Amino acid sequence: MLAVASALRDRGWRVRFVTGIPFADDVRKIGVEFVPLTPEYDTVLTPPENGRASLNHTRHVFFGAVPAQVRLLRGLLAEEPADAVVNELAFIGTRVLLSDPPERRPIVVSCSVFPLMLSGPDTAPFGPGLPPATTAARRGRYRLLTAFTKHVALRPIHRSAEKLLASIGAPGLDGRLFMDAIADADLLAQFSVTSFEYPRPDAPASLRFFGPPAPSLPSLAPLPDWWDRLDERPVVHVTQGTSFNDDFERLVAPTLRALADRPVQVVVATAGRPLDELPALPPNAFAAEYLPYDRLFERTAVLVTNGGFGTVNEALGYGVPIVVGSGFGDQVETAARVAWSGVGIDLGRRIPEERRIAVAVDRILADPSYRQAAQRIGREIRASEGAAGVARWLEERIAEREPAPA
Repeated sequence: MLAVASALRDRGWRVRFVTGIPFADDVRKIGVEFVPLTPEYDTVLTPPENGRASLNHTRHVFFGAVPAQVRLLRGLLAEEPADAVVNELAFIGTRVLLSDPPERRPIVVSCSVFPLMLSGPDTAPFGPGLPPATTAARRGRYRLLTAFTKHVALRPIHRSAEKLLASIGAPGLDGRLFMDAIADADLLAQFSVTSFEYPRPDAPASLRFFGPPAPSLPSLAPLPDWWDRLDERPVVHVTQGTSFNDDFERLVAPTLRALADRPVQVVVATAGRPLDELPALPPNAFAAEYLPYDRLFERTAVLVTNGGFGTVNEALGYGVPIVVGSGFGDQVETAARVAWSGVGIDLGRRIPEERRIAVAVDRILADPSYRQAAQRIGREIRASEGAAGVARWLEERIAEREPAPA
């Protein structure tokens, strides 16, 4: 969202950025106005006492703040009307605007920084990481799975969503899966490319692919002091990203052990966690809290990751093939797309055995088809517009709304 705000600012827009108080400095650094989400509005910062892995938590995070979001949004628009409201998918309060006629409200843009969540005749419900159907039998199984998800597994979520939307006067789900409602925005901006997403013959008119929001931007992370010690051996980069990186035994530590005797160099990024929390590094390994990915991916032979969508897309922008393992949530869907598109190997969501990591890395290094597939997607990413494309699309829609000069 910072990339979208920056793109609008660069084109002369006045931008008000609504987000949590911990991100105030990030917003102000890009030169736009910060509008705080106080705890009343920001349920992500106030999880329920009964834990994170529950339906109650899902309802709390996604639905709990919506009435407050609506009040905040209505107040901001009354204070100063806007041409457009751009939100990430979890800010459901913007849905209330869709109850007004298009000519009497701002243009609504929803931005997706996850694998595409929409259901369809050839796709399973979002979550389990199943590939698209290629046979009539599998399509039938997916229809049954979709019905089970809607009417059994997520029935409490759907009932809560319908009640919530009715209470704020927003359009309902009309019998759809909750996640399919993201297509109701004027624009569903998918921040990936078509070749890294399952075919969508039934795609809604609102869907557009823009590539990663800020492709190929120089990194602000400094080069570590060991950078010049990297030699000609293949570089394998391993990271658990910023989510689920509380335990390095999930992926980083097994990868270090798996590749300790291989003729490669292993480069670890801890995403801000102290380096002394890492296990002892073997002689062929190097580590830093943050790394300049524009420099690193230029010389990376394989990325080993738990499947963060942003990291995977950034690596693909440089044509880097990928090994994915030990992911959760949307990372499972990212891993499935890595395997389906041919750019890498999915080790599954369990903590992978060291032997399997070593075999996967060896296989990618030996088989050029993985890098060729990654390079093909990389060319599409580098040709994409990113967040600037969203800004351009908005300006075109606004121009269509304006009356022709007399």
